Amino acid sequence: MPKIVDHDARRRELIEASWQVIATDGLEGVTMRKIAAEAGCTTGRLTHYFADREALILASLRASYDVTGDRARSSIANDTDHKAKLLHFAEEMLPADEERLREWKVWIAFWSAATVDKALAVENDTRHQAWADELADLIKGAAPAVNARQEADLLIGLINGVGLHAAVNPTKENLDRARRLLRGHIKQLTG
Repeated sequence: MPKIVDHDARRRELIEASWQVIATDGLEGVTMRKIAAEAGCTTGRLTHYFADREALILASLRASYDVTGDRARSSIANDTDHKAKLLHFAEEMLPADEERLREWKVWIAFWSAATVDKALAVENDTRHQAWADELADLIKGAAPAVNARQEADLLIGLINGVGLHAAVNPTKENLDRARRLLRGHIKQLTG
């Protein structure tokens, strides 16, 4: 009887291995061989799921945004207060633990590469626009009198700025400062 393989689970394992390599070595240090070693498989298995390095990198970027978005949506699923939803959703984006710090390291690597890689730049913009749309919807519920889309763009700028600082130098003080600034801004925004 042939072995049943969960191809989605295999893809996830390979993508998670790529995140670890990217977080450790940066995007310029990513090779199919390193990812295969991190995943404990052969490069043949890796190329079975991803045609080449670029396909894997693009899939990794998409998955990193998906995982973060899913976690943020899950964190607010039971909130009924609009202000609490907005705050919890935004705070999920900060590098507050090892998993989220790894996500930030991956994003930083992608942002750098997107400055010279059009496909990554387009994908990054698409994902940021979707994130802004989600934030705008949350802002509409928490602060109906403001320009929600403009505030979403400003909030993304704040999250990216304080998150980047906290990810580059991940100290408790930097994370606490990021939280204070984010909470203060949301409090001011929502009255």
